[in-house]
Amino acid sequence: MKIVTASQMRELDRRTQRERGISERTLIARAGRATAEWIAAHYSKGTRILALVGKGNNGADALVACRCLAKLGFPTRAFRAWRPGEARAFLIEAARPMRPGERPRIALDGLFGTGLDRPLEGRFLSLAAALGEPALEVISLDLPSGLHPDTGRPLGAAARARHTLAFGLPKFGLVQEHAAEHVGELHVLDLGFPADLVEKIPSAYELLAPEGLASFFAPRKRLSHKGDFGRVVVIGGSVGLAGAPALAARAALRAGAGLVHLLVPKALSPGVLPLAGAEVMTTPLEDGGKGFFTERAFSKAREFLRTAQSVVLGPGLGRAAATQAFVEAILGSCSVPLVLDADALNLFARRTNRLRAPCGERIFTPHPGEMGRLVGAAVAEVQRDRFGVAGAFARKHGVTVVLKGARTLVAHPRAVFVRASTAEGGGMRSVRFSVNAQAGNPGMATGGSGDVLSGILAALLARGLSAADAARAGVWLHARAGDLALPPTGGGTAGDLIEVLPRAMERAVSSTQLLSR
Repeated sequence: MKIVTASQMRELDRRTQRERGISERTLIARAGRATAEWIAAHYSKGTRILALVGKGNNGADALVACRCLAKLGFPTRAFRAWRPGEARAFLIEAARPMRPGERPRIALDGLFGTGLDRPLEGRFLSLAAALGEPALEVISLDLPSGLHPDTGRPLGAAARARHTLAFGLPKFGLVQEHAAEHVGELHVLDLGFPADLVEKIPSAYELLAPEGLASFFAPRKRLSHKGDFGRVVVIGGSVGLAGAPALAARAALRAGAGLVHLLVPKALSPGVLPLAGAEVMTTPLEDGGKGFFTERAFSKAREFLRTAQSVVLGPGLGRAAATQAFVEAILGSCSVPLVLDADALNLFARRTNRLRAPCGERIFTPHPGEMGRLVGAAVAEVQRDRFGVAGAFARKHGVTVVLKGARTLVAHPRAVFVRASTAEGGGMRSVRFSVNAQAGNPGMATGGSGDVLSGILAALLARGLSAADAARAGVWLHARAGDLALPPTGGGTAGDLIEVLPRAMERAVSSTQLLSR
């Protein structure tokens, strides 16, 4: 699903009205009805609806939604923000604590939409700030009021929504990492924009969704055998970090790899087998009793590279100087798709010219700190321009970058012409972006979660997916498993993620089948 700028969305509105004869009034009616239907499907009748209504189309959407909800049995009240008395009444209502036993009050945010491009002032600033009061459960229409539609930055203040219902297509500001606390859960409602007009919108950005990825998780053919699903080799581990490669290996199996080999330093081998499980084939490599890889281990490792369909290099590897020579030898001889994670990246901070390989696709999976070390930037600089940093690195080195975070993004080289640091324009060639903004939750912020992602990516590569498709599908699958296994409050583990991967793949297929009916 394409991600668009505010100006692109306005142009789609205009073309829909001008070329297809679908009036603005009809589009507003569709938006209001779609909002009411979504609320009715997710909340029980009797839930109070407080609609904050602005003067523009966003406010009109909210009024239509109120009328539809009232007919469905929801108590509704609309507050017109441009009337001082009603604005004050809303502020009083928003500040009132919930009474014991009282149902949550839904604040339907129809104050401002994508047309806002200047800082809020006066009562409108106060109203936007009030759309974050703990007594209210905010549902923002198209965009949280006060949030810039392209940058995702608050214009003075912005609503903090539990849910944002984007109309037609998601806006660029909604998928920014720093906007996550304002957007809440993102949902995209279909308003029936003509598919051919949507197709003509130039965009190098897509929102990851199961309907675009389900084919990668299709049921296996009846006559399948393990060789059809590839052989993954995981290389990692050092003293104190034996669990990381074991997690990656287990994840690769659960994500569908036919066979998984785990190569670890010999000193770690006795303790790794129970961590990885009986299904993973564990091989110790000579380490001279040091507990980390040295160049002496390369000749044995090379034997496994020759029969692998994909390789994971990095989980728990450690940063010993002797390990760097080993990693360089692997990179120089590995001709199959390779996932580089954790210390495989840290070992080459600011020396990325050494990461080039003779052939074979590469997926880099840095978190913001590792990305910063790779490009010589502070974490804050990376987070300020995640698309720009990841896109520039992907273009320069010809690799796929998975920049992890609350809005994990994939930057993959393609033959398009975009500027990575903004939503449209020119200046950067051959990079496309895919963003996960609908799956996953804060419970995934736990040790080992990234190792699980590496194993998933390798499993998909081993089955023959391109680096771009493996990254797109793997990022979504990883996040979906998080929703199934890990509570947002925390307390779950990376191992919990692994166990639900088969169910997450099944859900991707079943949800798409439901949509097609």
